[in-house]
Amino acid sequence: MRIPKSIAKYIDVASNPGVYIRIEIERVKENAKHKATDIITKVVIFAAMGIVGLFILIFGSVTLGLYLNDVLDSSSLGFLIITGFYVLILVILLLISDKEKIVRKMLGFAKNNVAITLTEPQQFEQDPEPQQPQHNGNVAHPKVPERVNP
Repeated sequence: MRIPKSIAKYIDVASNPGVYIRIEIERVKENAKHKATDIITKVVIFAAMGIVGLFILIFGSVTLGLYLNDVLDSSSLGFLIITGFYVLILVILLLISDKEKIVRKMLGFAKNNVAITLTEPQQFEQDPEPQQPQHNGNVAHPKVPERVNP
């Protein structure tokens, strides 16, 4: 009597639970390494973008201050205007009444763009061709499943 493929994989797991557990642990470890690598990569990219943005802001402010100094024929009035602009932005940000809402939006942005949603481990999804149990006394071991890229 031939065992259907859909049932054979369950029989194989039932007869060798230790092998299945070891394979699942390895699969979860590989999946966690992959997710951690993705998260670290995104954090490094966002940090680099932030540093480059900060340099652009600093050099742009200095350039605009020098330009205003030249236009106003002063050695410091342009820098004073730029500093006043940044102080005005700071005061506006401090006076915003719903700070928690802004923080929630920023955290939501970070969660959606930096963090990767972890998924539940799915059982038996990587082995489309389960091995048939061997009838010569040897125990059939399931193949180590490959990592599925989300």
